[in-house]
Amino acid sequence: MNNTMTFPRIGALTLLATLAACGGSGGGDNDNPAAEYSSDSARAARLVAQTANMTQTAAASMPMTGRAEYDGVVGMAFGGTPGSLAASQMLGEVDLNADFGRGTISGEMDDFTTSDGRELNGELRVTGGRITGSDFGANINGRLTGPGNVPGNVSGQVDGDFLGAGANAIRGTGTGISDRGTVGLIFRGTRDRD
Repeated sequence: MNNTMTFPRIGALTLLATLAACGGSGGGDNDNPAAEYSSDSARAARLVAQTANMTQTAAASMPMTGRAEYDGVVGMAFGGTPGSLAASQMLGEVDLNADFGRGTISGEMDDFTTSDGRELNGELRVTGGRITGSDFGANINGRLTGPGNVPGNVSGQVDGDFLGAGANAIRGTGTGISDRGTVGLIFRGTRDRD
């Protein structure tokens, strides 16, 4: 009888430990905004290192047809444009879609968290973007809400350029007007090869 009681107890403990491990690793950073900010900050550092030696794509080397998706990190701060992604008060994800044949670019910036561990809801849409040579410009607008001092409604512009021989990466900056005053943006990303 002792053996019968011990096995189910050990089995139950093993099952609970397995479930706890799955919950801890699969819960996603959305459950912990401070961890998500830290993760975005580390990703931003990797992107900067990865693209540091890339020069602006020569206009003659820009793709003339096809499309590309760029994924990266965007930083935002109240006041002027942050000096770097590392100096940003808010970090999020940037996803831009370039249509080289049409000369357009669009996308979104979302999943923002703050350096003091708060999650922001909403997104900034990147619209009306035009590619000229190896430069691009677009409008941004949207709403970012959450606890504390948050931007609220935001509208403005971003400008950027393509990097590398085959437009392999992007970088850019922007400014906007929010409900809480001027915000500055900085972003960097690489071409998604999936």
